Amino acid sequence: MQSNWIFTLTLIFGTAFSILPHSVYAQETTRIEGIVMDAQTKEPLPFVSVAFVGKDIGTTTDFDGKFIIETQWATNKIEISYLGYLTVVKEIEIGGSQEINIELESSSVDLGDVDVVASKKRYKNKGNPAVELIRKVIENKDLNRKENVDFLEYDKYKKIEFDLNNITEAFTNRRVFKDYQFVFEHMEDSPMNGKPSLPVFLQETLSKIYYRKTPKTEKEYISGSKIIGLEDYLNTEGIDLMVSNLYEDIDLYENNLLFLTNQFVSPLSVTAPLVYKFHIIDTLAFNGVSVINLAFQPRNEQDLAFSGNIYITNDDRYALAKAEIKVSEGINLNFVKDFQLVQEFKYTNDLWLISRESLIVDFNLVKKGIGIFGKKTVYYDHYLLDKEQPDSLYSGIETLVKAQGFDDRDSVFWAQNRMVELSQQEKEIYSLVDSIKQVPSFTKALDVLLFFMEGYVDIGPISLGPFNSFYSFNAVEGSRLRFGGKTNAKFSEKFRLEGYCLYGFADKRVKYSGNAIWSLNNQPLVSKQRHSLEVMYQFETQFPGMDLQGINEDNFILSFTRGAPDKILYYNLFKLEHVRDWGSGISTLVNFKNKQQAPGGTLAFEGEDFTLENINSSELSATLRFAPNEQFFQGENYRTQLNTKYPIFKLSYARGGKGVLDADYAYNRLVFNAFKRFAISPIGNTYVEAEAGKIFGGSIPFPLLFIPRANQTYAYQLRSYNLMNFLEFISDEYVSVFAEHHFYGFILNKIPLVKHLKLREVVTFKGLYGGISDANNPDITHGLLNFPEDAAGNPSTFSLKSKPYMEVSVGLENIFKVFRIDVIKRLTYLDHPNVSGIGVRAQIKVDF
Repeated sequence: MQSNWIFTLTLIFGTAFSILPHSVYAQETTRIEGIVMDAQTKEPLPFVSVAFVGKDIGTTTDFDGKFIIETQWATNKIEISYLGYLTVVKEIEIGGSQEINIELESSSVDLGDVDVVASKKRYKNKGNPAVELIRKVIENKDLNRKENVDFLEYDKYKKIEFDLNNITEAFTNRRVFKDYQFVFEHMEDSPMNGKPSLPVFLQETLSKIYYRKTPKTEKEYISGSKIIGLEDYLNTEGIDLMVSNLYEDIDLYENNLLFLTNQFVSPLSVTAPLVYKFHIIDTLAFNGVSVINLAFQPRNEQDLAFSGNIYITNDDRYALAKAEIKVSEGINLNFVKDFQLVQEFKYTNDLWLISRESLIVDFNLVKKGIGIFGKKTVYYDHYLLDKEQPDSLYSGIETLVKAQGFDDRDSVFWAQNRMVELSQQEKEIYSLVDSIKQVPSFTKALDVLLFFMEGYVDIGPISLGPFNSFYSFNAVEGSRLRFGGKTNAKFSEKFRLEGYCLYGFADKRVKYSGNAIWSLNNQPLVSKQRHSLEVMYQFETQFPGMDLQGINEDNFILSFTRGAPDKILYYNLFKLEHVRDWGSGISTLVNFKNKQQAPGGTLAFEGEDFTLENINSSELSATLRFAPNEQFFQGENYRTQLNTKYPIFKLSYARGGKGVLDADYAYNRLVFNAFKRFAISPIGNTYVEAEAGKIFGGSIPFPLLFIPRANQTYAYQLRSYNLMNFLEFISDEYVSVFAEHHFYGFILNKIPLVKHLKLREVVTFKGLYGGISDANNPDITHGLLNFPEDAAGNPSTFSLKSKPYMEVSVGLENIFKVFRIDVIKRLTYLDHPNVSGIGVRAQIKVDF
């Protein structure tokens, strides 16, 4: 559904350090695996702690007593400990792989007087006290949530830090860092796995949350936020969005939890007994209250589920008092080496409310390279229950409201309002980040990386590119060489000029485009709150029906097509466009277009007894878009939507005016679109999009009617019909449905051998139904352009008549972590010329 930008922080810093000029060093990796069992019964022991002595590097055994630890920072001893058993310390060899099986002796039973018979029991839910306990928790969770009160407000202070990790002594001794050793003086060992880490990014946010039960409303008012690091390479709003999306708040009482853009099943979900295995460890005291330590692990370690311990109050409330959560070693999750979540709750006014949260994620693009260590710490305090606030405070669609000047608070504000002081290392990030930016090789590496990500090279106030559109080709124009550029923020943040010029070697024609865009709200053009005016003039070509929606058509890869499309349009376009975000998820787009289209290649504008050289149209259109609580990454020329649980609606109306700037036709066009993501735990997410359109008016030539989005390239296009030919169908009214379900490995994770590939399944259905009225049908109404034909004079363009166009696909995602491949089956209109009933399409898709 989207290009995943939230791993950009890892990519930027990790790759930048990795591509610095250096000799390759390697630090020995130690891998220990084995089984822990009871010395007497020989039964495997679950949830046994296994850790390197002197390091916070360890793991716990699974339900079969198995464990694996792999690290570059091993010590020569491991400690195995478990409640009720004697702790064992074993010496190991540093480096290489070793298998160690451990038998633990009971510390509480006189073995001389006890006769124990070994019998391994199969885990089952029926009669399992741990399962009965979690069902009590699930039954009572609505009583223990903050949503159980009528009104609630509290303060929230959030810190997010990113550190470079996997930094070895060999790395710091590289010749390139000879004059910059002071940078590494700021390193410290990770509290999760003992890896040395270097802080490079810090974000602080202060806010107040207001909750109302009826009508249900939750508002977060941000009073202050600041970011240290990366400002010169990414706009701060973009960073804020990536970080917020990366670290969504996790409410364990929810059935489904969004983590790293993936849907996880909560251990407190109504389906938890089907997804997890539970085990009661012991009873202990927490904050002066008796709690039950309940351990859990996913039944299938590759499913998108957690493992860990939850601490449940030992009373009839069955409330969550604490949670310690991680992910399994073999989970089908990319770029995440380690994960740890700790949540603590406190008893307040007859409710257990969250007081502190610590979330740590160890990101790695490659197994042993430089990675990113992300830490989020959140403090919650000053809870106030059942105090009703004025309705104005709860009103509006947006759940996140930023105060004026929230990102420009001074040091006095932060000193007075932080719930906790910054650590010494956190304070040093300010000077450290500035120091890192002074390392020439580091900044050069970042510039090179951003060139490959964005496709532009900055030369002062001008950015040349994009490089991926320099060369392409097609059957009509032959080779296309394109050169372009734009002004950048050094020229102006509120005004931009952009253009390109290209030459087609087969048609021997020059094409070009130029546009200017102004910000009308005194904000940068990349601001989330857009208000802009754009003017553009363009002479270009287009394959009718080719609409790649955000992808540059001048792309070498997309030049390879099924067949050789040779029907093309040459057009001159003048456009004046106004865009405005009004808040509360409402935005508008109003534009005026004057367009002159002429046929190219084998396409002709021919009627029964006449021929047209071109078609002129002038169109005024308005689009109203409603996307409540939408999240997106804002680039300079695009927005990458991040899918949320909220729907998106769009209504467009266009009026074609005859006689306006020599326009030849009058018409009205109406289009409605709706999009929604549905989380279906635990089997994945379904994305559904429905659209309907109608053109009012008669005697309208086919280039001005609806031409469905087709795709004759070998790249999979999300919102195109991938086995439909360009210009295969034309209509003046239609309805379409697009549905795609991502299983995230739900089925393949359970197949032996296959599960280790960490593939993910996806199925898709696309359907289109419509028709053309007699007034716009050249077979019925005289004076209209004929529908296009092939070289032999046979029809090649059709109307949707008695049946819909349909195609289905089955695909695999996460192939080598970066590819998606779909096998597509076309279900209808198989008798049309030059169509394929089945095809294979590929897509580059990076996701967690």
